[in-house]
Formats: sequence, structure tokens, C-alpha cells
Amino acid sequence: MIKPFCMTIRRIWPQALSLKSLSRALFAAFGLCAALMISAAPAFAAPATGEFVADKRCELFQSKNKQTNPDQWQSNIGERYPVLEILGNSAKPDWLRVRTNAVKSPMRWISGDCGQYLSNIAGSNVSTPATAVEPAQTTTASDIKAKSRDSLKEHGTPEKRQGDQCQIGGEFDANVLALSWQSTFCELYGRRKAECRALNQTPESSQWQHFSLHGLWPNKQQCGTRYGYCSTVKLQPNDFCTYPELELNPSVRKNLEEVMPSAQYGTCLERHEWWKHGTCRSQDPNEYFLLAAQLTQAVNASAWVQKYIHDNIGKSVSKSELNQSFDSSFGQGAHVKMSLECGKGLLSEIRINLPEVIKASDSLPSLLAKASKAGRGSCPETIMIDNAN
Repeated sequence: MIKPFCMTIRRIWPQALSLKSLSRALFAAFGLCAALMISAAPAFAAPATGEFVADKRCELFQSKNKQTNPDQWQSNIGERYPVLEILGNSAKPDWLRVRTNAVKSPMRWISGDCGQYLSNIAGSNVSTPATAVEPAQTTTASDIKAKSRDSLKEHGTPEKRQGDQCQIGGEFDANVLALSWQSTFCELYGRRKAECRALNQTPESSQWQHFSLHGLWPNKQQCGTRYGYCSTVKLQPNDFCTYPELELNPSVRKNLEEVMPSAQYGTCLERHEWWKHGTCRSQDPNEYFLLAAQLTQAVNASAWVQKYIHDNIGKSVSKSELNQSFDSSFGQGAHVKMSLECGKGLLSEIRINLPEVIKASDSLPSLLAKASKAGRGSCPETIMIDNAN
């Protein structure tokens, strides 16, 4: 439409204006047309470096224009992705092309509204993988084991690069205990999962009145969130249940199922946590999950959860008030060792920094006193603690 408009100006204006003003008018008119045509030209992505830190679950598109998303991959809150290209403002892009560990089309587009672009961080060849929205469930244990071994052989291992140094077990220098608020997870991300269907059927159960174990993550400072997969498994499959099975002692599995609904209802989060994180910390999944369960139970048994969190389920609280209550249970200033993650204003997860060495006899206040400060987190100043109803 712009080009015909400019041609019309060219035909009409010489007849309407005096010769004296003709050249001046034509110059202004054609200048306007040129500006309009430039503004209407299609935008092109520019090469970029740095990282994109997701603060919400968003689709990772193979094509942002066609909205195609093979295997329905999404970003995970708090995870970082190396940036390859940006579209829009260089400080706050509309879209970013990032590297993921998706098997199909690992280079994906994500909306700039889904997190923060850190342009001053050097790019990386390795990303923290995103999670498929709703992995399909397999049927039998033997099928799962056979499928996982075959798929892992086909996918192979990543090429030799910096990331290899971030897949060596026992080189961690700190730990993070990640605990989810189950009703928020189900409302925002996992409505169709078996554990979320169970929550909808029994919303008053005490099982949903405390935090659930997401994982115990050993960290290596130079690797950041890329430290993981320190055993024979080197890639994340589309379906957590296609990871190799774990052989857990009955007592350990019982403790784990009490704090991790996914393990109880068969959606296999425990497999992902072991193969990605546990293998970097321990040679024995029983030892790893026993410690993770004990730490989770210690948080849930605290006055902070039993009193403050319980009394405020279904209510909005201020971040400062929540932090003060945390300090009352775990020591003055302990809240700076914890990051609060939110989605749509709802508390979705807490991530508690812990030191490298964790002994069975250590109390949580003593561990927090030795831990490093946590990141800022993604929660606003007012936080809703979601109700399962």
C-alpha cells in the first residue's frame, strides 16, 4: 500500500502546487515515502552472544512465525540458555534464538518476555536443557529400560568442548536444595500429570500442605547450571521415564515418595534428578536420595513451614515478611541463602544454597551459615501461596 501511495503523490502534487514550491514539496513527500518504506521493511535477526535466563515457562519454537515446536519443549524457570541471535531492541529483544538440548532442532526461539537477556556474559556451547511439556508414559519396566538404552546409544555424547569439564563427578563446590510448591506447579505446568490429578482429587490432603522435593543439585562454580550428567547418560531424553531405571532400597523409596509426588505416581522425576544431578555427587542413588529426602523433611518440619506457610496458604504475603519468618526458623540473615521463584505471582519453588560438605549430623541453620548467597530469584514483592483447591 505504501508504494501506490507514493506514486499517487508523484502524479497529483505537480498539478496542485506552484512551480516555486514544487521542488520543496516533492523533496518532503519523497522523504516521507522513503521513511515509510524503510519502516515497513521486514526485521532481521542479528547475531548475538550472552545468556537468556528464563523466569517463566514458555514455549521454545523451532519457527516463531509458524509457531512450530517439535516435542513441545518449554523453558524452565531459572535456567540459562546461550544466545545465538536476537530480534528487536538489543537491550530487551522481542525474540531470542537460543541453544537447547532438544534432540530435534536444538536451536529454538523464545519470547523476550519470558526472562532476562544478559548480553555481557560470554556465550557457551552448552545449555541447561529445557523440559518437554507433557512426556508420554511408557508401559512396562522392561520396555522402558530397552528403549532408554537404545535411544541413548543413538543420541551419543556431546562433542568435545568446554562442557566435558562440567560432566565430571565429584568436582562440585556447593549444593542447592530445590523444593517445589506442588499446587503452583500443577496449576501452571503439569495439570495432566498423574500427581496433579491426584492433587485435584484430594486437595485437603496433608501431602499438598508442604514443599515437594525437586532435586538436590551439586554445583561447580565455573560451570554454573551446566554441571550435570556425570555418568554414562549424557543427554536428557524427551520422556523422563526413558532414563534407565533406578534400584532403590524399599526404605529409601518410601522416604522419597513421601517428599516427591512424581516418584509416588510414576512420572519419573527421580530418574532425571539422579542421572543429571545425583551422578555428579554420589555413586549410590540410595545415599543421594536419602540425604535429599532428609533435607526436605527438615525444611517441612520447621516452624517456617508448619506455622507461617500453612497459615498463609491461599493468601498473598510480602517478600520481606516471608524472609523474616524464614530467618526466625533458620537464623538471622538466612534468607539471603534462599532464592524465591514465582510464576504469575504464585510461589512455585524455593532454592536453598548449601555448602559443599553436608554431614548427617548438620542442622539446617548450621548449613545455611556456611553457604554462599543465593541469586535474586523471580518473585515480585507480593507473593501468593497457592491453595490446592
